[in-house]
Amino acid sequence: MLAWSIELSQFQIKFKPRNAIKAQAMADFIAEMTPGNSTPESWKLHVDGSSNVTYGGAGVILESQNGITIEHSIRYEFPVSNNQAEYEALLAGLALAKEVGAKVLEVNTDSQVVSSQINGDYQMRDPLLQQYLARVHEMKGGFDHVTIQHVPRERNARADLLSKLASTKPGHGNKSLIQEVVRSPSISTTINAYLTLSSQGSWTYPILQYLLNGTLPEDPKEEKRTKWEAANYTLIAGQLYKCRFSQPLLKCVESGDTEYILREVHEGCCGNHIGGKTLAQKVIRARYFWPTIIRDSMQLVKNCNKCQMHANIHQATPHQLSIISAERPFGTWGIDLVGPFPTAPGQLRYLIVAIDYYTKWIEAESLASITAIQCQKFLWRQIVSRFGIPEIVISDNGTQFTDRKFREFLEGLHVSHRFSLVEHPQTNGQVESANKIIVKGLKKRLDEAKGLWADELRSVLWSYRTTPQTATGETPF
Repeated sequence: MLAWSIELSQFQIKFKPRNAIKAQAMADFIAEMTPGNSTPESWKLHVDGSSNVTYGGAGVILESQNGITIEHSIRYEFPVSNNQAEYEALLAGLALAKEVGAKVLEVNTDSQVVSSQINGDYQMRDPLLQQYLARVHEMKGGFDHVTIQHVPRERNARADLLSKLASTKPGHGNKSLIQEVVRSPSISTTINAYLTLSSQGSWTYPILQYLLNGTLPEDPKEEKRTKWEAANYTLIAGQLYKCRFSQPLLKCVESGDTEYILREVHEGCCGNHIGGKTLAQKVIRARYFWPTIIRDSMQLVKNCNKCQMHANIHQATPHQLSIISAERPFGTWGIDLVGPFPTAPGQLRYLIVAIDYYTKWIEAESLASITAIQCQKFLWRQIVSRFGIPEIVISDNGTQFTDRKFREFLEGLHVSHRFSLVEHPQTNGQVESANKIIVKGLKKRLDEAKGLWADELRSVLWSYRTTPQTATGETPF
């Protein structure tokens, strides 16, 4: 150092130690890191979850006001639903924010269900998600202030990419990417919470206790019955399902929800006020089950005012039904006209109905006038162009069907046209039965508003097509 001083003396350069600068830097560091009464730094948290048939994923982005960005990509090696993945991502984000010491947190998620459930706007009835909600509220207590809001998906694109384990475009500032694999859920999935929701008087309570803890009733008969019944049930994500041989699982329903399901199927948007046993079969096809489903269905039909007002009054003695045979689907069709009805919008007063003898599939259309041209257009548009050229068409001796143009139309397609006698309408009894089903369905749906029958026709047809038939146990659909 002395040699350098001599060499630089000719330039009048002097060495001066930086002791004062080092002392000032230490003072600034202590002042910056010492906690004081200043306002806590606000952090922004972006979370998103995704799920597929194999794994689930979560993306977490934590940003500070100073430009520090932490990105977290998580893969879940256990089955998760979409809402469950969203909650897992939120819990992972809250845990990350707690690790960095954040006190004021603004959470952004593109899941409206999760944000609304946490903020109290939506009610939650899923036992599994209720556990997630309780865990979120528990973790929120470790922060001074937490706000959770819903943002559009485009404003959460980076977190969405992380949740799908894709790389994002590098940003600016300090950034670190953390990848993690989670092999078990953040909450217990052993349906303990579901057991608390199921009262001891519920039919699911003994089965749940046995499947969860191996607990059996003290009564030997009840113990044997519970073991036998529990073999037909399984637990998936905290929900009890009934197993059926080579058929989909049926969701077990508590007694408080059975009436709503029955009424929705019986008289909802696709309901047709069907009978009790058929109603029970339709509910089972909708993947719901409880032990008294048939009894409850029949009781609901008995208490339904519209079903009782428009029920059939059987006066004829029962007799053996005759078998109606058909060689192939959509090969034999019965066709008939129904009406006049109360005038509907568009001056619609009549109905043309056709039914396939093999599949019992019904096609119907409302008409303003019943002419041979209208019948020909219906046959071409609703039957030939959709199901192919039939082999046989059966109708009555109405002038619309005996018209020369209608006969020439069928002859040009090489369709055999057969007629039913006036004295023996049973020849075309299949379409007569279809007429009765449609008219009765319209009456039950419309009640006093008879002029709206054309608007309700499609709903009646859809309800019939999705209703199991008594003879076959299957639906035309």
